[in-house]
Amino acid sequence: MNFDEFYSIPHTYFSQEHSGGMEECLKKYNVPPCSAIDVGAGEGRNSLYLASVGFNVYAIEPSKVGADKTSRRAKESRVNVSVLNTDILNATKDLKDIGFAVALTSLEHMDYDYLLQAVKEIKRVLKPGGYVYALVFTEEDPGYKKDSSNASECASFIKHYFKKGELRELFSDFDILEYSEYMKIDESHGSVHYHGKAKLFAQKR
Repeated sequence: MNFDEFYSIPHTYFSQEHSGGMEECLKKYNVPPCSAIDVGAGEGRNSLYLASVGFNVYAIEPSKVGADKTSRRAKESRVNVSVLNTDILNATKDLKDIGFAVALTSLEHMDYDYLLQAVKEIKRVLKPGGYVYALVFTEEDPGYKKDSSNASECASFIKHYFKKGELRELFSDFDILEYSEYMKIDESHGSVHYHGKAKLFAQKR
């Protein structure tokens, strides 16, 4: 099974709710509506939320099934989202002066060399003072430890589990405003499982 099969399910498979952590950071640091990119938008939950509160959103999603679903959900929700059905390196070629980037459990689905290019591209398109919110799976994740009884059904899709402090180090040239690593239960899809996560909110100098 791949993500296309999950995205093709009529209802929203993973979650209809946007990231509460992202919303909290945007409010805490008074980030005004601006141009934003959603890297690996999936079924569009974060893109739709950002658009609903005034952001000009580019939803980047390589899966055509996922991209089409995001477009459909945006239309149904009556919000304007620019859906780019391609990868981040192609999607951002002509973008600049982005004020906010979100990469929610998407970087770990990239081959490592490509991941480094993606991070570099996120940094490039962000304007000085722009923000990034990233959430990744770490080596504490049951999927990395081959603990199938506690791992997500999507664990086999992960290409890179982050080492302790690795996400923070990737953005060490930014001002790190929030950073944490933790374990969390996930009841939003499949069987109840756990994730080891690293969360970062940072500002470009």
